[in-house]
Amino acid sequence: MAKAIKILFAVMAGLVALVAIAIFVITRVIDPNDFKPQISAAARDSANLAVDIPGQLAWTFWPTLGVSLGKTEVRIGDDEELFAAIDQALVGVAVWPLFSGKVEADEISVTGLKLNLVEGPDGANWERIAASETPDVAPDEGQTTATSPMDIPVSIPSLAITDANIRYRVLADGTDITVEHASITAQNVSLTEPFPIQASLRYQDQSDIRIDTSIDTVLGMNLETNLFTLTELAVKADIAGVTSMPISVDTRLNVEAALNDDRVSITDLVLKAAGTETRGNLAINQLSSKMKFAGELHVSPFDANAALKSIGEAPIETSDPNALKAISLDATVGGPENGLMLNPLTIKIDSSKISGSAGIKDLDTLHLVFNLALDAMQADGYLPPTVEEESVAGAVASNTTSGILPPLSDAELLPLTDLRTLLVDGKLAIGKLSVMGIDASDMKFSVNAANGLMQLTQAEGNALGGSFTATASLDTRTDNPVYKLSKSVTGMQIQPVMQMALEDDLFTGILDMKIDASTEGNSEKAVVEHAKGNSTFSLKDGTVRGANLHNTLLAGINDLFGSYRELTTLIPGQDSGHMPLELSEDTKIIDLNGAAHLEKEVVYVDKLDALLNKGSINGNGFLNLRSQDFDLRLGMKSPDLTTNKYLKDQTWPLRCAGNLEGDVADWCGHDKDGFKKIGKDVAAKMATDKVKDKLGIDGEGDTAEAVVKDAAKKKATEEVQKQIDDRLKKLFK
Repeated sequence: MAKAIKILFAVMAGLVALVAIAIFVITRVIDPNDFKPQISAAARDSANLAVDIPGQLAWTFWPTLGVSLGKTEVRIGDDEELFAAIDQALVGVAVWPLFSGKVEADEISVTGLKLNLVEGPDGANWERIAASETPDVAPDEGQTTATSPMDIPVSIPSLAITDANIRYRVLADGTDITVEHASITAQNVSLTEPFPIQASLRYQDQSDIRIDTSIDTVLGMNLETNLFTLTELAVKADIAGVTSMPISVDTRLNVEAALNDDRVSITDLVLKAAGTETRGNLAINQLSSKMKFAGELHVSPFDANAALKSIGEAPIETSDPNALKAISLDATVGGPENGLMLNPLTIKIDSSKISGSAGIKDLDTLHLVFNLALDAMQADGYLPPTVEEESVAGAVASNTTSGILPPLSDAELLPLTDLRTLLVDGKLAIGKLSVMGIDASDMKFSVNAANGLMQLTQAEGNALGGSFTATASLDTRTDNPVYKLSKSVTGMQIQPVMQMALEDDLFTGILDMKIDASTEGNSEKAVVEHAKGNSTFSLKDGTVRGANLHNTLLAGINDLFGSYRELTTLIPGQDSGHMPLELSEDTKIIDLNGAAHLEKEVVYVDKLDALLNKGSINGNGFLNLRSQDFDLRLGMKSPDLTTNKYLKDQTWPLRCAGNLEGDVADWCGHDKDGFKKIGKDVAAKMATDKVKDKLGIDGEGDTAEAVVKDAAKKKATEEVQKQIDDRLKKLFK
């Protein structure tokens, strides 16, 4: 038995020696370069590829049986442009395991791979590569079927692809993406056992975005069940061209792709970038149809300005230095088929919290939906510092008061094509919001957009002691978009709003207002030129600070008394010839009502009626919204003049004009010509009445002609007329 075993081993050794000798002879006698023409012809006939091998083909022998390929270039058909190329390739198979029926590649390496992928008007260049046609032939009875991948054990101790370069272009839209210096290395590659693999590359596109990335993981494959795993996957990337400084991203996770189950899962995700850290898990089901997502995401609190600084961006300047110090996110990932929703979603911004849901309802149409609620926010701390606000306001005021307004632009205002694709359905509720001295609460907003029509269907809430409601729309379905706004406020204190707009405490009062306005066009100029609207308003318990209209009236009357001294007798106790002015520099408004309309950039006040604590006014005028110039012509009645029959029914003309940025003390004055006319009329009536008294005439008329007619019974007409004329001359001295 021992001898038989020795003989068996000797025979096997002999056979191995014979095979080794045969391999040696083949690799030394047969020159693989002799097969270059056949290789090129086969590539041309079977795949429409022109293969040029200027490099050398060479055999390798023990302990690795293989072949090395030198520089090789591939073109499609008769193209001059290169499709693919390699500088060198080596495939080696370990010889000894072949005798036990195992295929063990000892080394596979490819150096200098180049691919040139182009999509042109006639399709992609790789689509012109002809696929080999293999007839479908049913196996004969008893014939074995094709061997499955697991029937041939494969083990590759070393796999390396180095310095690969791929360029992808789309001629229609200018897409130009390159992947440079790509390298992939793997050890102990197996189809049955997990093995380590590393990769690195540089990505660059036509926008000059550059990404240098490296990947390190353990790859597992089960070809029978189509299960692939990436364990302890580490991805590091430096992203440049998006921000001022490159963004360094460090990601660690585990990935499992069960293709037969149509599922991919990501677990133990940890992503660190720009001072932020995100953790989570994500499962994606139904990969081949309508995907479904499930998982969770958690973004740890981070400092927004510190994150911006790390990528070279300017910080967000806030009046509160502690603002934006703690921002975090917690969300459960889910949604309908082919949708991605974060529900519930919680975003914390310092002490404020936004909660609800948000996401994409349909990934094909990018239908955005959200339903969010902000509990409370003190927004003043997030506004720019006060010093900057004042400097900006000063610059705006300087430009406005100079009288030079920039021309309205004809440039396109809205990206209509993009807006027409918007699909949005959203709601936002705000519990409490305080900004620049304005407190608002219980606010609700609803928006939707579809087929180019965007609508604010709900905007309501409480603010400044009152309430507001509004609706608006933007119709971009044509190249001439149409804007509409309807708004009403009830019982709202105007003081904070006016103080914020004019940077001065000039107006107070409780306002009710309704506005309906519209315009059209896709440029600043068109929008202004087509603007139109109507408004009604009322103001109660109001004050105009720094402009006392009653004092303006009295000052005008005092000027009138200076011209017509005898009129002072109309005001009892005013022998000095002057009516005393009020100490107050303000105008108190008890009740004001008005109506206005908008044309282009000008608001025309069609009607203005107001009851003041001293008198009443009525009038009309205009306000230019761009220049802030205004002109109001008012008629005023004073209670101080109602005891005299000559003055009680008089309406005194006042005029308030100027610029809202100007000094309020200079806004209003009396209409000198109008006052002069009233003085003449009153003086004439006084002269006529005194002549009547002197002559003892009880005439019904107040005019000189009527008195003359009544006096004809007693005296000659010439004498009466002379007395009237003399009296008038004395009055007008």
